[in-house]
Amino acid sequence: MKHLFHLIRFLIIIIAANGFLYLSSCGNKKTHPTIADSPLVDTSEKKLQILNKRILDDPNNPSLLYQRAMVFYNMKNLYKGMEDIIRAINMDSSEVKYHLLLADFYYADTRIDEARERIEKALSLNPNDINANIKMGELMFYLADYVKMFTHLDIALKQDPYNAKIYFIKGMGFKEMGDTNLAISSFATTIEQDPEYFDAYMQLGNLHATRHNPIAIQYYNNAIRINPLMIEAHYGLAYYLQENGKPDDAIKIYNDLLSIDPSNAVANHNIGYIFLFYKNDPAASLQWFNRSVSLNPKAANTYYHRGYAYELLHDFEKAKENYNLAIEASQNQFPMATERLARIQNK
Repeated sequence: MKHLFHLIRFLIIIIAANGFLYLSSCGNKKTHPTIADSPLVDTSEKKLQILNKRILDDPNNPSLLYQRAMVFYNMKNLYKGMEDIIRAINMDSSEVKYHLLLADFYYADTRIDEARERIEKALSLNPNDINANIKMGELMFYLADYVKMFTHLDIALKQDPYNAKIYFIKGMGFKEMGDTNLAISSFATTIEQDPEYFDAYMQLGNLHATRHNPIAIQYYNNAIRINPLMIEAHYGLAYYLQENGKPDDAIKIYNDLLSIDPSNAVANHNIGYIFLFYKNDPAASLQWFNRSVSLNPKAANTYYHRGYAYELLHDFEKAKENYNLAIEASQNQFPMATERLARIQNK
């Protein structure tokens, strides 16, 4: 299930919003704004105009600078936002939330050491602050320091034992440590606390899919229900169905995915793969492989499978051409293509 393992790893990305860092596959619940795509951008220009006027009238108010820094963050303007929050801290360095917001800016700018220093400063002001401990726990997850991660998350849990995000981060930690049972338990607790937690459903779907457990279908369907536009939920479900004896159902879900993202090369490839290997129809597979390589000309696997389809159709010249393309795209790192090419040439 190579594609799924790559998907699972890919789905661990950073989402930041409202002064907090979030572990996410694409956002908790229906959305969480990212530095690249914030649902607040449509209204932030208006907010910015209001805050600009208020700051002109009251330039030494750190709270107003903090608010404008948050707007800049959601507008993806890191540097103006940093200027504001640093000014706010210079005026009042006792506010935990100011240091945490600056940590978010540093993290978004990949200045990890400085982000950590800011969180540590927040914790020095209030060692039991729930947001600072969650943020530090999450940072420790990304730094693979799981002992410190759990220490900070446990402190946060004492403040709020019903916080879904804490259980989610714990689940990610357990998963990275290889304890899938505890990871599943933590993600299950996440959705008990928040039944709309998209990322937890995705993680549960992925983990159960690796075990070929059909309950994965339920989790993927819940993820799709919560956010039907997230293609990874459709992909996870389709790939599970593909690998577990339901190729026709998988094709339907891949087509659902393509209705959202017509340029998705992987979905086109996988439909071709199903026609080639599950439905024994190499001729039908070609249209899907053709679409896939037109969208991603560097996909060695697609050239290889298209070559194999041509080989089954006894079009050996096109088979050789595609095996060579697979070898070229992989920088001569595709021994299966090399082997099949040699077989054809020796006939």
